[in-house]
Amino acid sequence: MASDDPPRDHPSRRREEGIIGPRELDYTESSRVAELEEGRFVVATDNDGTPNVDADEEIPSEEERTIEERGKFASQQMARYVSDRDADFGFALTASFEESIEQRELFSDDVATAFGDIAQWYASQVEADASPAEVLGILLLASDTDVTFPTKVLAPVLREQGLTLDDSIGDLVEALAGDGLQIPPPNEK
Repeated sequence: MASDDPPRDHPSRRREEGIIGPRELDYTESSRVAELEEGRFVVATDNDGTPNVDADEEIPSEEERTIEERGKFASQQMARYVSDRDADFGFALTASFEESIEQRELFSDDVATAFGDIAQWYASQVEADASPAEVLGILLLASDTDVTFPTKVLAPVLREQGLTLDDSIGDLVEALAGDGLQIPPPNEK
């Protein structure tokens, strides 16, 4: 026995306490693992427990992979990561904003919450000097994205501005001149 090996006395006590030996940590001896090259392994994730390795297939090193290949691999990994979350809707975003890389994750069972959070995060990254609500409005207008609101949202806007059906469109435009049109109005949220 080498001096690095743990003593062999009381093996049952060690297992009861959660202590494992070096041999139990060596994943390279597992039938579920195949070594491709030094430091690179394939681990079986299917039910039969056998790694799928084509011996004739040349596996490029990390340095030899193109940016597209690395992107495809990262995309596959992120798809697996997002799908493993216990939520109906999920986002794991990595975005570049003027020389900085930002990340955001959100998992939710509520589609409106998920979209709203990601949209607000994006808007706050794009423009720090304006409110996310303002930035989102500008982005939607500038992107030629049509947005259709239910007509029932107009009544709260009119009430918020103190307008009635007797007021003109000119009165509405004048009332909204300062802060712009916010749907739904702040007091209706």
